[in-house]
Amino acid sequence: MRALTDRTFQRTPERLARGRYLVNGIGECFACHGPYQENVPGWPPVPGKEGSGMDLGTGGIAANLTPDVDTGIGNWTDDMLARAIREGVGHDGHLLDPMIMPYEFYRSMSDEDLASIIVYLRSLSPTRNALPTMRTRDDIVAPYAVPIYAPVLMPDISTQLKRGEYLVHLGACQWCHTVRDKNRQSLAGLEFAGGDFITPGPDVHVTSANLTPDPSGISYYDEGLFLTVMHTGRVGARKLNPVMPWWFFGHMTDDDLKAIFAYLCTLKPVHHRVDNTEPIAYCRICRHKHHGGALN
Repeated sequence: MRALTDRTFQRTPERLARGRYLVNGIGECFACHGPYQENVPGWPPVPGKEGSGMDLGTGGIAANLTPDVDTGIGNWTDDMLARAIREGVGHDGHLLDPMIMPYEFYRSMSDEDLASIIVYLRSLSPTRNALPTMRTRDDIVAPYAVPIYAPVLMPDISTQLKRGEYLVHLGACQWCHTVRDKNRQSLAGLEFAGGDFITPGPDVHVTSANLTPDPSGISYYDEGLFLTVMHTGRVGARKLNPVMPWWFFGHMTDDDLKAIFAYLCTLKPVHHRVDNTEPIAYCRICRHKHHGGALN
């Protein structure tokens, strides 16, 4: 665990704008860190409560990210936030569960984007929302809670493909769209091939889709369809489950969405059928149970 430093991030208009774009777009931070409107397509945040935190009901607490001094981040330092976002260590030193907070992928976030996000969070209106104290656990498997000592520079994003790769990491797309073992490690060879059985509530369950360009994945997508899906949450007549945070992704520029699609098209095709209209069954490919598992 890295010791905290006294570093702070200068507030600038450029960082504020970039942070707003990242948090409300590819970062979809408020999808977890605040209540959402269950009866509105895409489950957008409840107005006025964005970032105010939420009891996830699955043993985890998504912290209040507003600068309220009693219940939010008002007394947290910039480095406390930085360490939590990219290194998986809470402000009080406890390890964050990588199944709740995807810092595994945020590790690749550049220092400048990290600073921008923190500057934006500081700009939110303080919202008092007392949440249950997160229970400290000794059994958390956190293989990605590794200290970052060296600068993390912005990678080369000069081409559409390279920018798409960076954005896919910031969006933690692989976090949901890859089956994992009991040690939180992605199953080798099944990256982005879907099959993760997600239960965000007692009456809601969905299996993540195969995002690879295999016929069992999204080989039938073209750029136009991808943009439509991200903006509307629909694949033709079929609605995406709002657990897929398309409402946030739809706030991104079309250029960034096109870059993401371009990168997904370069993934290795993986045959792994997932169908949320089918029963949950054992899958011989991933050796987990998911919707449409029997099709494999």
